[in-house]
Amino acid sequence: MAASATAAEEEYAPRLQKRTLKGHRGQVLCLAHSSERRAHYASTSDGDVRQRHHPSLLLSGSEDGTARLWDLRTRRTAICMALPSTEEDTEVTAVGFHPSISEERLVDAEQSDTDGNLLPIQNDCTVYASTSNKVYGFDLRYHSTTSTAPILKEPHFDLSPSFGCTDEINQISFSYPKRNDGSGMYLVSAADDSGDVHIAESLPHRYDPQSANATIQATQKHKILQHAAPETVAIVSTATFQPRTNTDAYIATGGTDCTIKLWDASRPRKPTCTVQIKPAETENTTQLCNPPYVHSLSWSPSGKLLCAGIGDGSISILRAEGRRLNEVGRLGLDEGGHGYAVAGVCFPAFGLCGQDPIANQLSAKVRKSGEAEDRLAVSAGNDGLIIFWDLGGNMVGSGPLDPAKYLERCLSPPENEAEANDAAKAMASMDLSNDDSPEDLVPSPPKVLFRINHRHKPNWMTSSRISDAALPNSLFVADTTNNVSVYTLPL
Repeated sequence: MAASATAAEEEYAPRLQKRTLKGHRGQVLCLAHSSERRAHYASTSDGDVRQRHHPSLLLSGSEDGTARLWDLRTRRTAICMALPSTEEDTEVTAVGFHPSISEERLVDAEQSDTDGNLLPIQNDCTVYASTSNKVYGFDLRYHSTTSTAPILKEPHFDLSPSFGCTDEINQISFSYPKRNDGSGMYLVSAADDSGDVHIAESLPHRYDPQSANATIQATQKHKILQHAAPETVAIVSTATFQPRTNTDAYIATGGTDCTIKLWDASRPRKPTCTVQIKPAETENTTQLCNPPYVHSLSWSPSGKLLCAGIGDGSISILRAEGRRLNEVGRLGLDEGGHGYAVAGVCFPAFGLCGQDPIANQLSAKVRKSGEAEDRLAVSAGNDGLIIFWDLGGNMVGSGPLDPAKYLERCLSPPENEAEANDAAKAMASMDLSNDDSPEDLVPSPPKVLFRINHRHKPNWMTSSRISDAALPNSLFVADTTNNVSVYTLPL
């Protein structure tokens, strides 16, 4: 416990701005931000890769049977989608934005008209939502956000036959495009309580009102990844595609059988790698008593690291090496972590590589690999704490940035304007290339940067990018209340 005490003494008091999104009438179970997929890329003349995405939108699903699209400029519901349901099955358990958007909407939307009034959001997107073992799609181009009745009661697509799920769906995930212009084919996965992950391809996402007046039934064949052996009666809690793979689509899955598996989606018969998660090595009685179920998975921006939230209160960090996963670290209570199960993990991926002055200080290799932000991870536990971690150079290597460099304003706020200007100048002149030789590297173990006492058990986390026009570099948290909490970091 000495290590935990030392970590607590070195933590910073975070300087954050908290907001609350209110509207749901039941517990919020899942979230998706329109920029989290980073589906569209544009190559600049210097060979850098800059990422483009949807406008500032948030999608949420709730126990009240609805999915809501939020206009984050006003922090109000823009569109409410009521999913078909029965009296027994009403919860919306998974949501997601389809990665494709039209070329004319790639640029950021104008925020206001000539009189200063906010313009309607450009809802040129298709969203997917699931309830029970069903998946539905809504093409939001055909619904005005200024309508007097901003409620969609009929989905445009019934995608359930394309997945063939037999039990409640826990997560929807999209693969990353093989082409940088975002025009490639996408795979979509649905992880369910049966212990399987169902993968569909070429799902419809554009509704033609001239071709049909009713919901379109999608009937393409699907593949099944059998994560859990039938005798284990385990569920698949989470499944997420690996970003930045050159050829094949790889997907990581985790569940209550205490395993993490890596799959080549084109070869669904067996995983390429299986990692058995063992109980954390600690004297803490809570972690010893709780089984190491895998509740949540998140890939780092580079796709080189995988973070797993474990039921015993620990966090497992794995490195992807080709078709295999190797566990490189475990963060538990002894490292200053959680005392109860870790329900959610994420790599925020604020998109700092596309922002000056940081972008100008990074090497071309680091910019293209996306590994600059691989050291910053966030975990949310059933103890009501949200923890920001520096994974450290010892664990992830010398390429990623030290998070303390770009979280400086959050960790140690300047006392006056002059000090703030000096900090900005220091950042502009800071050497971020990380090209030190192994002999020059200083030992850098993982550590807690700061904690947020959220007070509620979390259900889901996602984040926005620094380029977001409404709520940049923010963490969105769904929990056991009817609201969504938003924590904005002053980067």
